[in-house]
Amino acid sequence: MLEPGVWGQIPLFTIPRTLTNDTIRALSERPVSGWDNAKAVLDEIAAERGLSRGARYRTAALLRLALAVRAAEGTRLLPEVLLRDLPDGRNTIRLVLQRAGLLASAPQPLRLFRTGRPASPTRPATSRAARCRSPRSCADCQAWMPSGQYGSRCTPCQHWREKLARGACARCHRDGLPLRKGRYRGCRPYRLLDEARPTTSCYTQLLIDVPTGISGPLPPIPVDELPGPGLLSAPTHAAAGQEQLFVIQRDWTRLLPHLRGRNTAELVLTGTATRLLEDFKQVLHERRSPSRNTNIRTLNILAYWCGAETAIPERDIYDLARTGPDLKAKTVCQFLRDRGLLFQDPDLHRDGALTWIESTLAALPEPLGDEVEQWVEAIRSQGRHEVELHSYGDIRPYLTSLKPVLTEWAEAGVLSLREITRHHVETVVNAHSGRARRKLTVVLRSLFKVLKRARVVFRDPAQHLSVGNPKGIPKPVPSDLLTNALQQTKTPLGRLAIVLAAVHAVPRHELRTIMTRDLDLARGTLVIHRGLLRHTLYLEELTHRITVDWLDYRHRRWPASTNPHLLVSQRSALDPDHPPVGKTLLRSDVLRGLTLAGLRQDRILNEAVESADPLRLMRLFGIKEATAMHYVTVAHPERTARLPR
Repeated sequence: MLEPGVWGQIPLFTIPRTLTNDTIRALSERPVSGWDNAKAVLDEIAAERGLSRGARYRTAALLRLALAVRAAEGTRLLPEVLLRDLPDGRNTIRLVLQRAGLLASAPQPLRLFRTGRPASPTRPATSRAARCRSPRSCADCQAWMPSGQYGSRCTPCQHWREKLARGACARCHRDGLPLRKGRYRGCRPYRLLDEARPTTSCYTQLLIDVPTGISGPLPPIPVDELPGPGLLSAPTHAAAGQEQLFVIQRDWTRLLPHLRGRNTAELVLTGTATRLLEDFKQVLHERRSPSRNTNIRTLNILAYWCGAETAIPERDIYDLARTGPDLKAKTVCQFLRDRGLLFQDPDLHRDGALTWIESTLAALPEPLGDEVEQWVEAIRSQGRHEVELHSYGDIRPYLTSLKPVLTEWAEAGVLSLREITRHHVETVVNAHSGRARRKLTVVLRSLFKVLKRARVVFRDPAQHLSVGNPKGIPKPVPSDLLTNALQQTKTPLGRLAIVLAAVHAVPRHELRTIMTRDLDLARGTLVIHRGLLRHTLYLEELTHRITVDWLDYRHRRWPASTNPHLLVSQRSALDPDHPPVGKTLLRSDVLRGLTLAGLRQDRILNEAVESADPLRLMRLFGIKEATAMHYVTVAHPERTARLPR
């Protein structure tokens, strides 16, 4: 409410304010500029007029409100016309501000009625000429004119119309305008630029006609000189709190040729930018960042060109990093974000799987793409029926296997899934085999089942498709690969991942999400969260010892790490965003010939062979009853009525 503006900033528009007693109460505790001087004048006027204590208190509250409006306008002198927005006491406040030297008096005597007051016999209705005195653009040069000017043209254009002949402009081809050497007033400054670089575009810069500055015609826009060997001078940096009128993407390719082969320490920075750069160097030293020099060089260029007083657009930082291999963006963005100097771009933080899904659906014909989009929304629990929630990362593999089928049907002239028959489905399914066939069958059954429930299609052509066993038959790991697997693994991270998968059958995706707070070495337990459920692992001596070794190594390697995940890497340990460890790293730390999924299956299968009790498998590994029965069936086929193939 009435936030202080930038001092000296000329407002583009003047908007009437609605000031009430609630506004006065909200500003009662806020310090306002110029209050001490104005209060002394108020005390003198109150003594002269003999104001009561209540009247003096009310006038002081209105005076604070007027000073708050002055700070919001960012002007040293409050325009007299703004006193109309006060609830009451306008004449007294005008007298106080005049004596205090804080009021910009109107050129003509002004009656302080509030704007929008209805006409009365003592106050005639507002004339048409007065209603046209709001900010507007000039009909000729299209410059914005401030409030208070009469007519539809600015003063210079009125002078041109009186002195010069009218015709069609040679640059913008607008007719009926006063011309000087074939150009009207708005295109006149571009004569040197058009002669140096002829172009077909006729753009002009926005003009604001304010009664300040030098008199005379507008100076021509100079032509940029050819880049020389010297360093380009940095532009004038925006003041703190100054917002951009237009957001234009920077072209860093014009600056980088002047920086190639130069030391960025030669760039002259402001005091604020120098302190910011020193803080960044200290942060990189504490994190032991491997890309220290490239990150410092990036921030140095940004601080030199953009300054350190205002927020830097995130898009500009990534555009700068793409121009050379010696520039980085992510660490710089995190540092500026923590200090409130980053203007984040939502498009850079969108889910990559969602972007891929949207582009894939947009490439399909309109009826077919709309139907598949309804299926995506339904399995995202956004349809009429509540189903199990799937993330966009889970949906992308399904749509990946479905995309060639949809493309084939679209090329064959299919415009809607209502045209698909049982023959179409069996043809595309029989063209695949093994895991690909099972995956495609599952996706097709889900697609038509959801669309039939939503009444998009009339029948389900994939209703009785045989899926087979989507998990396949688990196979034991050869004993020669299991022998000395821990001793041959070189990293503590790899040994901990192997022991959790081979002893406790923890899936790979759960290894990446285990938190350090879920580990209790005193009790020897590790809690794994699976949605709303929890599964507790009881650590035996081997797992306990390897876990302690990993924690000791992590503390010595990254003492400043605040990542809450139990497993971290060089990149994720000191990342302020606290990401989980990458899948590729877990896969690379396992010996060749072994996989974490294979070790998990081998452990559950071995337990099923020994016990043949599905309840024991469910309690020990936290798996579902269908999975437990699947392993028992594979381990003891003679105890089931159906033998595996």
